[in-house]
Amino acid sequence: MSKATPPRIFVTLAAPTLSVMEAQAGRVSSSQIGYELRLDYLREYDGLEAQLHEMLLRSRSPHTIATCRRAEAGGLFAGSAEDQAGVLEAAVRAGCHWVDIEMESVRRAGVARLSRFRPARVIVSQHNFRKTPPLTDIYRRLSRLPVAIVKIATHARNLSDNLRFQRLLRGRGGRGPKLVAFALGPSGLPSRLLSLRWGCPFAYASAGSLSAVAPGQLPAEVMRSVYRVEHLDHRTQLYGVVGSRASMSLSPAMQNAAFQAKHVNAVYLPCETNYLRDFLSFARHLGFAGFSVTMPFKRAIIQELDWVDPLAAQIGACNTVAVQHGKWMGWNTDAAAVVEVLTKRLRLAGSRILILGAGGAARSAACALRAEGAVVFIAARREAAARTVARSASAQVVPWGSAEGLDVDAVINSTPVGMAPHVDALPIDLARLRVRVVFDMVYYPQETRLLADARGRGLTTISGLEMLVAQGGRQFEIWTGQSAPRALMEQAVRQAFSLSAG
Repeated sequence: MSKATPPRIFVTLAAPTLSVMEAQAGRVSSSQIGYELRLDYLREYDGLEAQLHEMLLRSRSPHTIATCRRAEAGGLFAGSAEDQAGVLEAAVRAGCHWVDIEMESVRRAGVARLSRFRPARVIVSQHNFRKTPPLTDIYRRLSRLPVAIVKIATHARNLSDNLRFQRLLRGRGGRGPKLVAFALGPSGLPSRLLSLRWGCPFAYASAGSLSAVAPGQLPAEVMRSVYRVEHLDHRTQLYGVVGSRASMSLSPAMQNAAFQAKHVNAVYLPCETNYLRDFLSFARHLGFAGFSVTMPFKRAIIQELDWVDPLAAQIGACNTVAVQHGKWMGWNTDAAAVVEVLTKRLRLAGSRILILGAGGAARSAACALRAEGAVVFIAARREAAARTVARSASAQVVPWGSAEGLDVDAVINSTPVGMAPHVDALPIDLARLRVRVVFDMVYYPQETRLLADARGRGLTTISGLEMLVAQGGRQFEIWTGQSAPRALMEQAVRQAFSLSAG
C-alpha cells in the first residue's frame, strides 16, 4: 500500500457506473490529483472488486479514497452497515489506499470494524448538512479513534462559521490524527479555498461544474487555476466580493486572473451572506486588503467606511472598498465604468442619454454622466423611483410610455429585462427610438436580444461584459496601484461563462 504523501486535491467521482467515474477522472487527470470514489452512487455491486481493480490499474493513481456513504449520513447507500463494510473491503482488495467511513457507521458497527480495512488507511468523517455545531468537541471525540485522518464538514449558515474552522485547524497543534475540515454551502466557500493555507493536508473538488456532490464543491480546474489553492501562504493578501449571491459572481475569475498576470500574491474570494455585519467581522478577522460590494449592501456599506469618494457619496452607493493604512475607503467604480465605456463611442459633454430603470445602477450612471456634462433622461415603470433618481442626479424624468419617442445619442438599459431566463424580452422598441449607441448592462447572456437587435440595425453597441470588466479593472487599480490587464480579465470572464454553461 502506498505511503507517499497524498496530493493536495482529491477529486470526488460519483456516477452510476465505474466506467462513467473513470471518464470523469479522465477529464482532470493529473499526477498531483487523487480521487475519492463515491461508491454509494453505483447502481450495482456485482463484480465490484475485479472491475475496480482494472480501473485503478488503468488510472495509475497513487492515491484513491473509497467512500460508500450510507443514507443516514447524507449518502445514497441503502444497505446495512455490514453491507457497507463489505463494499469498502472489496475496494481495499481492489487497490484503494484510503477508506472513508462516517461516524454513524462506526457507532453502529463498533470501533473494532475499522481494523477490517487494513492495509488501507482510514478516514473517519462527520457531516452536518444543517448547521455548524461546536467543532472542537467533534474533533476531540473522533480523534480518539484508531484512524489516520478525521474529516469534519458542516453547513455554514454565515461567513463567521468559516472562522470556526480556521480556529479548529490552527488550534489543533499537530496532535492526534490529521484533520480535514471545511464548511459546506455557498457561505462556506472561503473555508474550502483557504483550508490548505489553514493546515488541511488536502481539499476536495469536483470533476466539473456539473459534477459536484456536496454543497459548495468547486471544480478542480477552478480550485487550481482560478484560486491557486495549493500556492496560498501566510503572505497572500485577501480580497473578495460580498453579497447575497456572491457565490454566483464572475468577479473571482476576473480578479484572480489579474492578480496572477501581475504577479500579485493575493486571492479574491466569494463571500456570500445575507448580513453585512457578518461579513464585516469576517473580513476584519482575516485582515482583508479590499473587497467588492454587490447587492444588497452597496448603500449600507457607506456607513461603515472611514472615507468615501465624493461621487460615491453623491450616488449613495459604494461597490469598492480598499483598506489603506488601516482605513476603510470606498469608491463607486460602476459609475466610472459607465463613463469609460461610453467615452470610447461619443463625446459625453452635451450628449443626450436615456437611462432605462431606476435602481442603483441607474443612479450610478446618471450621476456619473451628469458630472461629465451629459443631458440625462430617466424612464422607469415606477415613476416615483425615476423621480428620486432624477433628483439625485439633476436629470429629467420621461414617462415610461413616452421614452421610445425620444431622440437621443445613447440608451442605457439598467433593468434586468433580457436577463436569463427571460432572454426574449426587450426593454424598449428600438424601431421607434432615434439613437446611435445602445448600452445593455445585462451581461448574462453575453449577447442579449437588445444588443442583437441594435447590431441588426447598424447601431453601435456596448455589452454588459465590457462594463463588468471596466469596473473590475478600476477596482484592481485602486487595490494594487498597477494598470489592470483588461484583455486578460475579459478572457477570464468569458472562460468562466463557458465553464458555468457546462
